[in-house]
Amino acid sequence: MAAAVDPFLELLHSVSVGLTSSELTELKFLCTGRVGKRKLERVQSAHELFSVLLEQGDLGADYPELLRELLASLRRHDLLRRLDDFEAGAGAAAAEEDLRAAFDVICDNVGKDWRRLARQLKISDSKIDAIEERYPRNLTEQIFAATLHAPGSAGTRAQQAARRVAQDT
Repeated sequence: MAAAVDPFLELLHSVSVGLTSSELTELKFLCTGRVGKRKLERVQSAHELFSVLLEQGDLGADYPELLRELLASLRRHDLLRRLDDFEAGAGAAAAEEDLRAAFDVICDNVGKDWRRLARQLKISDSKIDAIEERYPRNLTEQIFAATLHAPGSAGTRAQQAARRVAQDT
């Protein structure tokens, strides 16, 4: 099985491939205050320059501002769009991670009282029975199915109901 490649490193690679040698020279000039003269003299590609900036902590997935600044100085709007796309994807991944964490909190606090949670979410008893029959020994799946079957904005209501159930126990 192949190891997953860091999306930010993929972005840096695609950016470095898209730069010309004159743009590399310009980038090196723009980095003179950040990178020592000897290191800059040894840099032969944008990939090497990005590696130096990563090693020094001037650039990273959590702080791509320098990359944005450099690409804006080069007026490479096509590469800036790639950076925007990366940041939008990272935001979606962070939001999904937050949702997973919230769901874990719900599961930890609701426990076997998931039927009470489902009733708080206005799920009919027949649907509750169907969920229990479908996932007889999997509490996490029962809770997940209950939140999916909730009418309306289940996410917010599920969290509120889970808190109420947890406080009552």
